[in-house]
Amino acid sequence: MRTLITLTICIAGCASTSVTGTVAENDNDVLILSILVQDHLRKTNGRDINLAELLQGDTSNRISNSFEKVELKSKGRHISVYYKFSGSRGSKGIELNDKEKERTKYFRWTERYLKNQYDGEIRLDYGERFYRIVKLISNTAS
Repeated sequence: MRTLITLTICIAGCASTSVTGTVAENDNDVLILSILVQDHLRKTNGRDINLAELLQGDTSNRISNSFEKVELKSKGRHISVYYKFSGSRGSKGIELNDKEKERTKYFRWTERYLKNQYDGEIRLDYGERFYRIVKLISNTAS
């Protein structure tokens, strides 16, 4: 009986940690942006974000036309980076390389109504936690 209970707990625990939100194929540009944001914050110690600087990190220019603006806001428990899509967003056909697929494998993705003019939010831990991406939020109002 103990073995059965232990086995059940192990299976339930493993299943709950591997479940992530589904990411649509047309949101690969958001995944690339989140990686660029994370790398930028690690390099600059969480200082201000500039879209032009972020796009320089995308050497193959896959997302150069996808975003209009980004804004960094520090909150009590996390850092939020809000993004707005541009009118010329062409997110179809953007492929992630193997390294990016591995990095984005466990990103949590949710949809929520955002009360601002942005199309989404990238939530990250503060620097003492290595700017880990906590959650990607897509605005349901857009």
